[in-house]
Amino acid sequence: MRQNSYLSPAIEAPPEVRTAFLTSVAGWTVGGLLVSAFFSVISLLFVVPFALKLGTFGILGLIYGSMFISQSVARKMVYGEAKVAGFLLGTGAQGLSFGFILFATLFGLGTVSDGLLLLMQCMGMVVLTATGMFVYVSMARRDFSLLGAGLGMLFIPMLILMAISFVWPIGGTAGIMLSGLFVAISAGSLLYKLNFVVHTMDTRQTMEGGYELSLSIIVLLWNLLALFSRLRRR
Repeated sequence: MRQNSYLSPAIEAPPEVRTAFLTSVAGWTVGGLLVSAFFSVISLLFVVPFALKLGTFGILGLIYGSMFISQSVARKMVYGEAKVAGFLLGTGAQGLSFGFILFATLFGLGTVSDGLLLLMQCMGMVVLTATGMFVYVSMARRDFSLLGAGLGMLFIPMLILMAISFVWPIGGTAGIMLSGLFVAISAGSLLYKLNFVVHTMDTRQTMEGGYELSLSIIVLLWNLLALFSRLRRR
């Protein structure tokens, strides 16, 4: 029988077990990001051109459909019995949706080289942010219950705001502030997930931990690209 994750948190495991757990989580996280990267390229080459012909609502449908798969359908599979299939499905679906912001970054800033430079810079920011957060949560057990509650309350409103900004683009200072808000919330989500993985997850939940972190990292990267793309176009 699978042991309840709250009965054997990784933080209370022996050092060698905890180290092996975190190493495995990191491996699954990198693997998830690689799967998402592969499918984001597929999306960039094939899905996005098709979606552009469908118009704004077609794009919204594909993005939100991919998000629903990764955040709901595939997550249940990862925490259930079809773990590998759910992991591949969820990270792949997240990559398909990421193809849209990748397209906007590469072809919306003047030249592809400018877009690639911004992509590399934002990826570096995400790596530094995630590393700093990991060090922070590893130093001591922290109570992020209020943060978790706030993120749960903001999830639906932020999805609605995202849809509105697609249908009726928000430019100028208001658009930048909105993008900044998305960045702050996605960074808070990554911090919450990191703390959950390090302090709460069972040492056998390595795939689950990698899945949660890979999705959070991709969302943060998406929002950073959106924010700095707005700033570059001012």
